[in-house]
Amino acid sequence: MKTSAIASLVCSLLAAPAIAEEVKPPPPPPPLWSGKAEVAFISTSGNTDTQTFGGAAEVEYQPGVWSGKAKVAFIKSEANGTENARSFEALLRGARKLSARLETYALGGYLKNRFAGIDGRYAGEGGLAYALLAPGAHSLKAEAGLGYTKENRTTGFDRSFMTARGGLLYKWKLSKTAEISNETSFTQDLKASNDWRFADTASVSGNGGIPYQIDPPPGAPGASSTTTTTTSGPDQVSWSGVPGSWQQLR
Repeated sequence: MKTSAIASLVCSLLAAPAIAEEVKPPPPPPPLWSGKAEVAFISTSGNTDTQTFGGAAEVEYQPGVWSGKAKVAFIKSEANGTENARSFEALLRGARKLSARLETYALGGYLKNRFAGIDGRYAGEGGLAYALLAPGAHSLKAEAGLGYTKENRTTGFDRSFMTARGGLLYKWKLSKTAEISNETSFTQDLKASNDWRFADTASVSGNGGIPYQIDPPPGAPGASSTTTTTTSGPDQVSWSGVPGSWQQLR
């Protein structure tokens, strides 16, 4: 009996670390407020003198099952003193969690880009988002929704139509202050089957200053490309490249 008791005690001691390893504390909740800001300036000289200035900001509020996000972005470009690009974009998004991975969302967006023929685009959308990966260093979220868009064109041919959109948002958290993200979306005009829009946004945020640049494939149909390179000081900074939205407009 004494031998049996000693054996039981040894087994209990050996099993205790394994049980402790299995019980992991839950991840900490996200901060109530978070955000980031970006500033970019590019200047080149030679046969053609070009200057590009851009800025963007994002604020997110997550009090619990509800969350809200606001984003703005601006870019302006000149060549030999003549402006050849200027755009402003804003987005508001609200969401509510239905489960650990599923949420419902509603968003509203505005875009002004006269060089792309858009004097003002107003869009609203509602849908569902699902986290394909559990919370961790890598996250992947899929979105699907229906919306309505009203476009005021510089040519005077204004349009209003229903839309269907699908998107993917990937994030790789390298550390507490650095992450890589990529957001891709495809929007289909439900009024005209030959009118579609594809957008892709890649960004890297962290401490440091290594600029990079993304260009759209040459000859992309209807391409209106925007590339941003950002450098900054030692504080929290972001670099982002937006290879335009490749679209067919009718």
